[in-house]
Amino acid sequence: MTFVFYFSMFVFIFKHTVMKTFLSLLLFTLLSATLMAQTPVNLKLNLEKGKTYMVKNTSKQASQQSVAGQSMVANVVENRVTSFKLIGQENDVLELEVRFDTLATKISAAMYSKESSSAQPGKDPVDRLQYQKSLYPLKAKISTAGKFISFTNLSEFKGKVMLFIDSLPDSKKDDAKKQAEMLLKESALRSLVEPLFAHLSDKPVNINDSWESSYMITQNDMNFLVFFTYTLKSIENGQALLTGTSEMESMPSSNATVKMDQPIKGSSTFEGRVDLATGILSTLTENNKLAGSVTVTNNGTEYKVDLKIDGQSESKLMK
Repeated sequence: MTFVFYFSMFVFIFKHTVMKTFLSLLLFTLLSATLMAQTPVNLKLNLEKGKTYMVKNTSKQASQQSVAGQSMVANVVENRVTSFKLIGQENDVLELEVRFDTLATKISAAMYSKESSSAQPGKDPVDRLQYQKSLYPLKAKISTAGKFISFTNLSEFKGKVMLFIDSLPDSKKDDAKKQAEMLLKESALRSLVEPLFAHLSDKPVNINDSWESSYMITQNDMNFLVFFTYTLKSIENGQALLTGTSEMESMPSSNATVKMDQPIKGSSTFEGRVDLATGILSTLTENNKLAGSVTVTNNGTEYKVDLKIDGQSESKLMK
């Protein structure tokens, strides 16, 4: 009977004390998780001064071009490694030193193929330019929201890179200079720097909040205006999961040899993870498509080109 009494007392205490404590802890845990989910997050770039961050991007594109009833399909694989470090900060403006470490490209088509890498000088003028570009740092000002502001040493950087033209035969210098001017103008270089970062919200955001942003990119001397919509989907393990979409449309070309028959339009879906401590994109995956028509003038003859491009890209913070 004594045993039964003590056992009964144990059950009573367990039910009314231990279980009560357990339920209280469970309620506290659930409440804490709910409050954490409802707490606004301030996503901002917060880089360690002098530390080098390295990003690797791999993109694959399948393009179809139709000219005068003939169609050509080309596959392009590009591997790019870019590094940057914080060299100064004033309020919400960061000054970064950016290096275009390596660019490896492989183009495969029925009648044409080419592989190139900026790791070696190469013989082609563009390959030499890419190699030369990897040797010198470009300094850029970026806001803590990841938005490009300006370059601070563009003239110096451009002057050093274009030194490669002096080593070319006279017959190739004019064409090389034209290509260099196209690839080293501010809009083209900005298009390599700004996509390294997500455009973060200017104000704290909650789970499922969305915000919009836009910027211009330049590819092959063609300008595109890109509109982004970001959504904060979740926060876990010190990272913010962002998903979103983008819409892009070509702008009138300043190149007299290229005329837009109709705007080239494209769209994409993407998913990325932002490190809460630094504000840097640790991973980013994107699927995109692009289509439209242009008229290209070559030696006085006009050619209408119909374009269709499908692509995928992945970016990863290496260190």
